Amino acid sequence: MLKRIITGAALVIITVSFFFLRDITPVLFEIYILILSTLGAFEVARATGEKTTFLQKAAAVAVSAASVPASWYYKGDGILFVYGAGVLLQLALLVIEYKKATLEGVGLGLLGTFYPSFLLLFMTYANALTEYSLVAMILIFVISPFSDTFAYFTGCAFGKKKMCEEISPKKTIAGGIGGIVGGILGALGVWAIFSFAVDYNVPSVVYFIITGVVGSLLTEFGDLAESAFKRKIGIKDMGKILPGHGGIMDRIDSILFTCPLVYACFALAAII
Repeated sequence: MLKRIITGAALVIITVSFFFLRDITPVLFEIYILILSTLGAFEVARATGEKTTFLQKAAAVAVSAASVPASWYYKGDGILFVYGAGVLLQLALLVIEYKKATLEGVGLGLLGTFYPSFLLLFMTYANALTEYSLVAMILIFVISPFSDTFAYFTGCAFGKKKMCEEISPKKTIAGGIGGIVGGILGALGVWAIFSFAVDYNVPSVVYFIITGVVGSLLTEFGDLAESAFKRKIGIKDMGKILPGHGGIMDRIDSILFTCPLVYACFALAAII
């Protein structure tokens, strides 16, 4: 447990450091996302084992690594080009490696091409918002941890009825409800700080409550999706790079699906 706490604290410090370094140049935060994206894709590719060929794994990791700089320098056109090339590459490898490649391998190769890099790109977009970027980025890193924490303690205290026993035996309905409450409280905390302490122009409190509810649901979904993937593949952890946690994907799975939501909410708020 001590090792897990120390690793978690170190990750928070590193993430916060890169977050505030964006005031020097946004490229530094893009580099951080590039590292997460590449390591995450590597873990997904490695987890597929013999189901994918070496070239299918390498193609997925390469496209994931290229997606962040393509997004930064060429925006939407760059993303379309890189991911389009990734899809064509996986299909081409089905022909080139016809004797070894399988349709399952193509599917897993495509999964590694988009997951987690595509979802992480929304964090870079949230970081680049001309309005509300600071609030959006803080919400991404607040909703998911609050939801996870409340879900854990609520589940331990009141959890009896299982939520998805075949996928994640420890998850309970009570824990899920606690996670939603945690997400709402986290979002309300951010709203309160920026509305009163900082006197920042933010959307209404209802906007934050809705973001907290949906964000916490997506947090739990992201965790379940990762657990389902690991069970289908037959592994316990995605890696060993983080002592007490497993791999990068074991740590960031809960925030991945929250990133598109928060970006969409505040991109919309800036328009209306």
